[in-house]
Amino acid sequence: MSNDINKEKTLEQLHRLAVSRRGLLKTFAASGISTALLRSSPIVAGILFSRHADAQDAGLPNKTVAIYVPGGAISYLWQPTGSGNDMVMGAMSAGYDSVKTECNFLLDMSHGNAGHGRMPIIWADGWNRDSYDVIMGNALGPDMPFRYINLGVHSNGNQYMTKDSGNQVPFQDNPFTVFNLVFGGSQGSSAKTPIMNAHVSAANAIRSKLAGYEVQRMDDHLDAIADTQRRLDELSGGTGCSIAPDNTEFPLTFDTFSQQARLQADIAVAALQCGLTRSVSLAFGHHQCQFRIPELSYTGVYHQSIHGGSGGRANSPYYTEMRSHLGSLSAYLIQRLKDASILDSTVVLETTDMGHADIHSGDPVSYIIAGGGSRVHRGVTNSAGSSYDHHDVLHTAAKACGVDLGFGQEIPGVIAS
Repeated sequence: MSNDINKEKTLEQLHRLAVSRRGLLKTFAASGISTALLRSSPIVAGILFSRHADAQDAGLPNKTVAIYVPGGAISYLWQPTGSGNDMVMGAMSAGYDSVKTECNFLLDMSHGNAGHGRMPIIWADGWNRDSYDVIMGNALGPDMPFRYINLGVHSNGNQYMTKDSGNQVPFQDNPFTVFNLVFGGSQGSSAKTPIMNAHVSAANAIRSKLAGYEVQRMDDHLDAIADTQRRLDELSGGTGCSIAPDNTEFPLTFDTFSQQARLQADIAVAALQCGLTRSVSLAFGHHQCQFRIPELSYTGVYHQSIHGGSGGRANSPYYTEMRSHLGSLSAYLIQRLKDASILDSTVVLETTDMGHADIHSGDPVSYIIAGGGSRVHRGVTNSAGSSYDHHDVLHTAAKACGVDLGFGQEIPGVIAS
């Protein structure tokens, strides 16, 4: 019976979203903005849908990013001490040092489903329930060109985290494909026409219908996308190809894991900045941690660095090095949001699947909530305690945006009153 009720609620929600979007399209058409033009440029569509959504915002953060880092952390090596600029990071959390004043470090918490093989329930309240990124996309940006965008870095192959209407959704692991999907126009462009041409043409078509600040906003967005495309072109060998390169031109191997992670972060930030979505998720690998980061001292797979890869040394140097580096990739995304001037309107959360991964412990576990402007206490450590778990991280991040997930409880010391 409960499954039937959930199905009815999902169908009702989808119907409301469809009706709302159709109504907006009619409004745009009455203003001389055609559906064909919107299809030709997701950027222009995002600006217009974002304008409508902004009018309904209540001054709370209206964007969110969920990050998954597998393999947990050893609490006594991870925990920062102090606060603000004087905060001292632990060996495992050293990668977050550059953004420590933007973070609320949640300490000594638990994980209700610790261990490998739990990816489908890390962001959801059950194996067949919708995930955080989907729920938040429906709540914050149902009229955006993309309700949510789920990105990964070598994350496919061992379960998924994003679930929509109970269906598991694979990670978008190829940044070049993602760039084309998110920023490439479906009309008005071809393999011989730069992606940007379709956007510029559509932008010029609606310029006279926008307020001055919106024109500036649109130009800033186009600049951001052009910069991301430039990065992609440079990584593909500087060929200046007319469309974003795919993995046949730039092999997506473990040798380029960190580059791929930063590219996915660039794409995530640009999509949020341009009003293409309000909800992004990003996973670094999957629960088996079967990837390498060869620029580090330890060049083996992450999983092995956790289980015996440090040669039995008590300070787990290789596990520590790998975990700190993954933290630096999260920090890169947080910094990019700040550089784009949207960190204050974005709540970022970082989750994992266990505490000390060598023993698959569910307590203590460390998490992070970042951004959110004056809505979130930042630059602090927060010993929340073992009565709080990963679902409470989701609940608290959602509540900071004014959204009730329907599960979890608020973690004290995160949301500013």
